[in-house]
Amino acid sequence: MRRRWIVVIGALLLAGSLVACEEDAAPTASSPSPPKARKAPPAPVETPKTTATDSAAADGEASGNDASSEENSGRYQAEGKRDPFRSFHLEQPEKPVVALGPLADFDLAQLVLVGVVWNTANPRALVADPGGRSFVLKKGSQIGKNGGRVTRIRDDTILVQEKFVDFEGNVTTRDVEMRIKKSQGG
Repeated sequence: MRRRWIVVIGALLLAGSLVACEEDAAPTASSPSPPKARKAPPAPVETPKTTATDSAAADGEASGNDASSEENSGRYQAEGKRDPFRSFHLEQPEKPVVALGPLADFDLAQLVLVGVVWNTANPRALVADPGGRSFVLKKGSQIGKNGGRVTRIRDDTILVQEKFVDFEGNVTTRDVEMRIKKSQGG
């Protein structure tokens, strides 16, 4: 009995697979249909190569919708879209490079205040770099790597204000006082 059921189930599965393999949806019982020949796949159509602007114009004229033409053409249209390789952080526009002079090459700690002329309407200061060259400064002169400006000149000191940009983009200022080094002894 068990063997008989296995044979019946096997026959049903075989008949079901044969019915599923037929290409006609409604087979005729009167005459068997002749085998159908398969159609050859369509030959690829060669299209003339055009520039991106020509294809964009043609796609825009054909459909009138940029999104559907992009999907249909299979080409990426970058116009009006964000560059995917650009950072999300806001980029500061590059400042024009201005010749700041030789004092912009040194840190304030490397420069030495040599002398001050302070009892005049326009006080001046004499600063020496590590190489021994001397420079005359006045109020508003630019000095140091961080774009410092001389804000005050006194009898033995000058006050330089530097501006820094921290990692968050905040601008902070720092006041640096440079003093004349007094000689020890006579």
